[in-house]
Amino acid sequence: MKVLKRIPLWTLILGLLLLVNLGWISWNWHCNAGLRFAANQFKFGYFYTNGVRCVGVEDAKTGKPLLINWDFGDGEKPGEVSYFFQGTNVLDIYLTKNKSPRYRFIFHGSGKSEVWWLNMGGGSSFTERVSYDTNGNRSGFEIWYAGTWHPVDRRSETNGIIVEEQWHQLAFDTNGMFTIETTTNAP
Repeated sequence: MKVLKRIPLWTLILGLLLLVNLGWISWNWHCNAGLRFAANQFKFGYFYTNGVRCVGVEDAKTGKPLLINWDFGDGEKPGEVSYFFQGTNVLDIYLTKNKSPRYRFIFHGSGKSEVWWLNMGGGSSFTERVSYDTNGNRSGFEIWYAGTWHPVDRRSETNGIIVEEQWHQLAFDTNGMFTIETTTNAP
C-alpha cells in the first residue's frame, strides 16, 4: 500500500489507459484478421479504356482480373459485369434498363465457343439459349418449353418448334415463358 502512495495518480491513470489501449488494439487485430487476409489477396482498380469506365477486382499477386463492372456512361450502372477465372473472361452479364439481363458464357480452348442464356419474356427463368461456333457464327438456337430445351425451327420468318412431329409457332404467355400458338404439319 505504501508503494501505491508513492506513485503519482497521473502515472496510474496513464498506465491504466495504456493497458486499455493495448487491449483494444488486440481486440481489433483479432476481429479484423479476415480483412487483412482479403487485402493481401485482392486489390481494387479504376480503369478507363476505349471511352468506357470500369471498376475491377484483381488478384493482388498476379494482377489478373477477377471481376469488372463496366459503366457505359448511359446512366445505367453497371452496364456489364464480367467475371474471370484465372485471368480469363468466362461470364458476362449485360444489364439494360427495363429488360431482363443477358448472360454470355464463354468457353475457352481449342474449339472455343460461347453460349448466350437469355430471358426475353421476363419470366422467372431462362427462356432462350443461343450458341456460337469458333468463327462467331450462330450454331444453335433453343428455347425452353414444357420443361426441356427445343431447337428453334424458323419458317416464313417465324420462329417455332417441333413437338410430336408438328411445327408450332412460338409466343410468350402472361408469365413471360414460351408457349405455342398455331400448329402445322412438320415435313
